[in-house]
Amino acid sequence: MLELLNIRFSFLCRTTHCNSHGKHPLVFRVIYRGERRDIFTGLYCEKKEWNAKTHRLDRLNKSCTAINENLDLIERKGYEVFEAFRNRDREFTLDELMDKLRGKGDRPTLLIDYLEEGKEGLKKRLGVDITPATYDKYRRSASHVQKFLLTEYKVKNYALSRIDSDFLEKYFQYLRGTRGIGHNTSVKYITFFKTILMPALRASLIPGDPFRQIKHRIKTVTKSFLSQQELTLLETATLSPDLDRIRDIFLFSCYTGLAYIDVKQFCRAHIFKDNDDTYYIRKPRQKTGQECLIPLLPAAMRILQKHSLTTAFSDFTWYVSSNQKINKRLKVIGEHAGIQQVPHFHLARHTFATTVTLTNGIPIETVSSMLGHSTIGQTQHYAKIVGTKVKSDMAKIKGIFM
Repeated sequence: MLELLNIRFSFLCRTTHCNSHGKHPLVFRVIYRGERRDIFTGLYCEKKEWNAKTHRLDRLNKSCTAINENLDLIERKGYEVFEAFRNRDREFTLDELMDKLRGKGDRPTLLIDYLEEGKEGLKKRLGVDITPATYDKYRRSASHVQKFLLTEYKVKNYALSRIDSDFLEKYFQYLRGTRGIGHNTSVKYITFFKTILMPALRASLIPGDPFRQIKHRIKTVTKSFLSQQELTLLETATLSPDLDRIRDIFLFSCYTGLAYIDVKQFCRAHIFKDNDDTYYIRKPRQKTGQECLIPLLPAAMRILQKHSLTTAFSDFTWYVSSNQKINKRLKVIGEHAGIQQVPHFHLARHTFATTVTLTNGIPIETVSSMLGHSTIGQTQHYAKIVGTKVKSDMAKIKGIFM
């Protein structure tokens, strides 16, 4: 047991409690002026690993070493907090000291605590200036980090001050290898992780900027899409009523460019009639808030009319299943239609950008507006893959340069 003036710190393995894995919680005990308080550290170990004399784990392996390092950090923080209180030259209570140790009133210095605080802050802003998609992205990112700590370091928490380029590289490899996440998505998770930690970087809770030392870049990926022939095969395939409904929802996206969540939210309130008796969709994208203006093609109107209970196509009604269920059924639909590539819902958005619009001479600026992109650059990669459009355009000048 260690002593500093009239305060004592120690760690205990509470063998009267255990988690689902049969491990016991480690408790940080503080004794000051005859009063005692205990704090659960969030760390666990097996009874045989604990040395009651040294207040540390005995086994010299990666897991035990990581836990011992965390205990050292907690103990060091205890001394630092006590010294800060003692130097204030005024009386203080053990409860005040414990509140400080628990981080009440301060930004968390442990990673998971920091992420949880941020998640709670976003939850309060949900529906105000934070979209459900952004909140879900934060939640998934925090979940990946938590599972990474358990897998790589065998701990439930980690000091922000210990995050360095080696930590970030291991996290990236965990996303790619253990989780099986694609390269570009993993890069986006790292970028989002930096955004989450930006306040901690500014407050110097994380030394320097370890993100500058990692060099992962987004790789160029060719976007797949359905050709006009594949669209025809899809439209003419004989399907059961349930698969027919899924096909119609998918084809509607092919002819409007709406993403899954926007199709799910789509209703008659998003349909407008112009002065020339043409109809168009006006709807902000759920993902970005960017407004889309999309003229309704006859093919899209026919689909809506098919699901309308009246002669007005705007009275359509349909049930949009979850994205996972739709993608599962689209695979079956693709097999029935004889399409070689496996359809998925976002393929419809790619198809609208390429086969339906760019290939038929619609300017990229117009396509960008309909897709709800904030910049032309987001639409540019679709233009790169429309080879038939390039051939068609060049054919116009063949007679000039003979």
